[in-house]
Order: sequence, then C-alpha cells, then structure tokens
Amino acid sequence: MRFLEPGTGRYTESPAVPYDLTYDDVFMVPGRSAVGSRQGVDLSSPDGTGTTIPLVVANMTAIAGRRMAETVARRGGLVV
Repeated sequence: MRFLEPGTGRYTESPAVPYDLTYDDVFMVPGRSAVGSRQGVDLSSPDGTGTTIPLVVANMTAIAGRRMAETVARRGGLVV
C-alpha cells in the first residue's frame, strides 16, 4: 500500500497500516493492472483451505442484496 504524504506530493510504501482507515481517508489512484481479465485472478489460498469467491462483498444495495448475502454466506464469505 502506498501513502501520499500531505503537502509533499510524495508517496511512501508501508507494509502495514498502523491505524484504521475509512472511505474518507482513502484516495484511489486509477492505473493499469497486470491482470489481463477477471478470469485471470486466483482467489484460492496457498494451503488450499480457502474459498474461491470474494471474501467480503461491497456494501452497496445493488451488489449486496439478501439473495447475494445468503449465497456468499453459504460459500464461506461475508456480506456487510
């Protein structure tokens, strides 16, 4: 994760965030991804015990409705 230092315009790398962040604290900078398509993403865990679906579904009514919440929960995910 990279952090923008206020007033300097420089980015710093950080392996861990020492404090909690909210949506108001985060600014997403658009950019190209090395992923060619959504099918090129592997969500499985290295030890084979994880799920292959997104672990947390977006907190948006168009995305995380009741039916989606039930389906994701049955497969081991979490809906906020």
